[in-house]
This record gives sequence, C-alpha cells and structure tokens, in this order.
Amino acid sequence: MELTARDVGRLIELGKKKAELEFKKEVYAEEVPELKLIEKNLADLADKAKVASIVLVYPNQRKLDALAKIMNGFSKDEIKRAIKAREGKPYEILHERGAIVKANYENRFEIAKLCLIAAKMKPEDKKALLDVIAAGCLAKPLKLESLDDSEKKKLAQIMKRCGLGLAEFEKEFMPTNHEEAEVKVELSNRMVWVNPKMVKQIEENLKRISEINSKIQLKNAERQIRVFGDEEEGHFNTLQKDYLGLLKEQDELLKSYWDEEKISVKI
Repeated sequence: MELTARDVGRLIELGKKKAELEFKKEVYAEEVPELKLIEKNLADLADKAKVASIVLVYPNQRKLDALAKIMNGFSKDEIKRAIKAREGKPYEILHERGAIVKANYENRFEIAKLCLIAAKMKPEDKKALLDVIAAGCLAKPLKLESLDDSEKKKLAQIMKRCGLGLAEFEKEFMPTNHEEAEVKVELSNRMVWVNPKMVKQIEENLKRISEINSKIQLKNAERQIRVFGDEEEGHFNTLQKDYLGLLKEQDELLKSYWDEEKISVKI
C-alpha cells in the first residue's frame, strides 16, 4: 500500500476542519457532532503517515506555533469580544494566523509533496528540509545529498509554489536551468500550478467545460419531464461527448502537474 500526495493533502484538509470545529466548540461552546467522525478519519490517515515516516510540517509552522501560544493567553470572552468588534489583539492574531492557514490550505497538495519527498531522504537531509519549511523561507544554501539534480530541480519548483524563497541561493540549490516561473490557476475548487504560457488555453478550456456542463444540466432537467425525439437525443449525446473530450483535453494540459501527485511512499 502507498500514501500519495492526494492522501496527505486529504490529511491536511481534515486537520484544518478539525481545528475549525474545535475552535467553535472551545470558544463558542457549540455542538459539533461531526467532530468525532473528522477525528476518526484524521487519526486513521495520521497513523498511516506515521508508519510511512511522513512528518507533516507547514510553511511558517514556527510562526503559527508562536501565534497559538499568544492566543492561549487570552480568555474565551476576550476572544469572542475581539471577533465581534473585529478589532483588538486577539482579532489581529487570528487574522494573521488565518492568512497563513489560508495560504497553506490552498497549497496543501504542494505541502504534501514536500513532506513525501522529505520522507524518502536521509535523516540529516530530511531534517534540513523540514526546518526550512517550518521557518517559511530558505535562509542559507540547502545541500541535499539524497537528491540528484533533476530531483533538486523539482523540489525547488515545489518550494517556490509554497513561498519558500529560493532566489538568493538558486544556483547552489538548483544546478540545472530552471523553468519559467509558474502561476496559480483555480480549478474545481483547488489551485494548480502551470506555466504562464498555458494559462489562456486552460482558462478557455474551463470556460467551454462550464458552458457545456450548463447545457447538459438543462437537458437533463428537461429529460425528467418529457421524452426527447431522435434529433434532441442526438444533440444531447453530442454535448456529452464534447464535454468528455474537453475533460480529456484538460487532463492532457495538466498531465505534468497531475503526475506530481503520484509521488508516494510505501506503508
């Protein structure tokens, strides 16, 4: 059995959801019946990650820990008042923490890839990489004997996506010529990273997918209340075929990115 980047990304999703529910329960004394199920699913995945020697570390983890420590110094009432007034130290800390958490959540699959790559490294290299992630930036050259040049190049690319600045030490860290800088594109409620030259084509593809999907949904609703003739049925089938074709085109455009999510470790 293997754990992939998608599995670890799911672990991050569950962790975020658990933290949100615990905050509601702790600060507002709200009933959160779904918390137990979240905790069970999270524990199952976390156990598998532990067996695979995966250590989940977030960019700016040290900053998050420091902010959490400060928040622990406020009472529940102080926190609630600050949130209601949208001002005050607790609110400022929550706002700062929220910005980091949001960025990490959007990059959850990139963080998952980093943690999976780290799990395969020699202990000293693994520690060095996880320290950089936790610090939120690369403060000195990172020499990783566990990786060859092509693997270092891919690692550097993923680190850049997470805002772990490499500019100053790029030549030492990434010996091969680097690709053109990537940009984020929102796709099906998640972010993907692509070459800027591909953005227009991907956005046009997404627009066509959305348009055809709307037509299919409308036709499906009509089919619930009346029988289509041969011509209408043929048109409906054509729409479905076009839709599947566009999805296939999208997968081809993003093939190199989707292949990254096949990074895995055995458990």
